[in-house]
Amino acid sequence: MIAARLALFAALVAAGASAQAQQSTDASDVAAPLRPAVSAYRQGDTASAERALRSLASSNADAAAWLGAILIDRGAKAEGLNLIQRAADAGSAEGQHRLALALMNGEAGMARNPARAVEFFEKAAAQGHRRAQLNLGLIYLRGQGVPRDLMQARAWLEKAAADGNPYATYALGRAMAENAPPASADPTRAADLFRQAAERGHMLAALRYGLALAEGSGVKQDPAAAQRWLVQAQQNGVPEAALALGDMAVRTPATRDKAANEKILKSALSWYQAAANAGVPSGQFKLANAYLAGSGVPRDPVQAQLWYGRAAQQGLPEAQQALGVMLLTGSAGTSDPVEAFKWLFLAERGGHPESRAVREKAGDKISDRDRKRGEALAQAFKPTSELPLDEGMPRLVQVRR
Repeated sequence: MIAARLALFAALVAAGASAQAQQSTDASDVAAPLRPAVSAYRQGDTASAERALRSLASSNADAAAWLGAILIDRGAKAEGLNLIQRAADAGSAEGQHRLALALMNGEAGMARNPARAVEFFEKAAAQGHRRAQLNLGLIYLRGQGVPRDLMQARAWLEKAAADGNPYATYALGRAMAENAPPASADPTRAADLFRQAAERGHMLAALRYGLALAEGSGVKQDPAAAQRWLVQAQQNGVPEAALALGDMAVRTPATRDKAANEKILKSALSWYQAAANAGVPSGQFKLANAYLAGSGVPRDPVQAQLWYGRAAQQGLPEAQQALGVMLLTGSAGTSDPVEAFKWLFLAERGGHPESRAVREKAGDKISDRDRKRGEALAQAFKPTSELPLDEGMPRLVQVRR
């Protein structure tokens, strides 16, 4: 399953509509007098929005908070932050939420202070501010600035999702899928929440719902429906769905029809190739395995080492182990004991069960100096993701438009 996504498929909106869905459900956070100005801001007409909000800011704290956000966006950080601070002090939920974001992320010249940020998120969330409730739920789910608390996360995400916000619905699904005492996982509820969010255009939810259908997790197993949801997610910018489609193809039972089996294998490799090209480390690892074994493609150790290398650089322990072994043995035509030991150290640190034994067995064949250099390189290593987003969870919601 991905580290880290036959129901109303035709109704699924394009991924580009997700932002619109977010904005429409955020309407509950905007008082009626401010909606024309906020709408203009979200549509990119910041000049009109600023003029309208300036006329309201002196008597409306929420307007001051929105005006502060506009000013920060265009570089007037001190003035913008001052307006947001004043709005928060006046009890504006919008001001409290925006001040919390600045504190959480260290923005607009503020020092990062997650604990203080949580206080302002809680004040805004208690007033019914949906984005604050969503962010507070995510904070408790991750344990940012507060101890991780799955029960609190679910409680706040339930509130945030009450109006059908697809981001909150997806996040609540993730919280329901997790199992941490005293809470327990609820795969049936999680699958239903993923379905709801997917039908509203949330593509990570489409991935998760597709996976649930493929595995029969919380919902009746339905490979055909799973494939449709996963293809929709993959076509709308979720490359992890290609990995899931490849895994589904690999799990297809073999038959006596050799041509059919080869077709299935080629389909799996095609999906792994798509995932690998898009930067999914497990897709890169599985494609490397295919090149190393000559499974469905001509055997090519050089290509295998290249793909192991890309996955290893992203921090995948299995790929680090495989790359270390290849560099030790020179199976792709070149050997590098220092780099080999670096990757084996990293794989061991990442929990790969065989790395230590391989490293110790090969230790007698290289010098202490090379071993120490490899270990020093491992200590200095920082993984570099090729993916723009972490499939695990959305970032804090900072919708400004």
